[in-house]
Amino acid sequence: MPNLKSIKRKISSIKNTRQITKAMKMVAGSKFKKNQAAMNEYKAYASIYDGIIGNIKNNSVLRLHPFYGKNDGKDSKTGKNIGIVIISTDRGLCGSFNINLFKIFNEEIKSKGLDENKIKIYVLGKKAYDFFKKNNYDISFGMLYSDGDSILNIAGLLCDAFIKDFENERIDEVYIISNLYISTLQQRAYSEKLLPFEVPDDNISSDRSGGYIIEETAGYENEIIDKIFNNYLRTKIYSKILESFAGEQASRMNAMDNATRNAGKLINKLTASYNKARQTAVTLEILDIINGVNAVK
Repeated sequence: MPNLKSIKRKISSIKNTRQITKAMKMVAGSKFKKNQAAMNEYKAYASIYDGIIGNIKNNSVLRLHPFYGKNDGKDSKTGKNIGIVIISTDRGLCGSFNINLFKIFNEEIKSKGLDENKIKIYVLGKKAYDFFKKNNYDISFGMLYSDGDSILNIAGLLCDAFIKDFENERIDEVYIISNLYISTLQQRAYSEKLLPFEVPDDNISSDRSGGYIIEETAGYENEIIDKIFNNYLRTKIYSKILESFAGEQASRMNAMDNATRNAGKLINKLTASYNKARQTAVTLEILDIINGVNAVK
């Protein structure tokens, strides 16, 4: 027969846990509203910047820019040094939010046939940092959000790290793996190529340049293009971070909601077991009394 005190202790413990998960869901909900607003406000700016870059990149004059990369005879992915940017979180208890990033990372290695010894990692967030450090990857840049710097500065430092390595030809391609915010109930990890820029098709009409005219001259004009391209990458990274923040809190809300409901189900199950065990105990006591009375007679 189950121990009544043990069952009662378990019920009490799970009730306390349910209170904690319920409170964590409320905290995550409050943070989510703030992060979602920041993400949506910045997304409009980032979208316009994407359009500008899309138009500028159609100009053949820019194909000599370092961000378009060099082939160097490296036709195979296995012969290239690959940089991978990972946007994770500092904290857990957010479901499979971080695990999905690592799954995409492993899938990218297999699908592209990448050489793990030629991969450099640029990581934000403690969860990803711990994962790649444990698996002995080459972490060229690692930073936690809890380090105290502003998110905008963190995005800038990250960009400076992989841009410098790309321009110095220490890496040939750069990919970013982060979580795409789809809705409160759905976040999807995905991979996107950052560098080098894709060379536009030669058949593209100059009418698709969006009205931007870039002259083939050296000097200040090139500095402007450099600044535009660098700011574009910073904008993209910052946008991904904000999107990750919103997705993290949404995922944590869902995880804590599931934990709260599961705790409730477990409490109901244990309560039923407790009542059944108590009824059994009472029945046995009554039988003992009856047997005792019969023995006296």
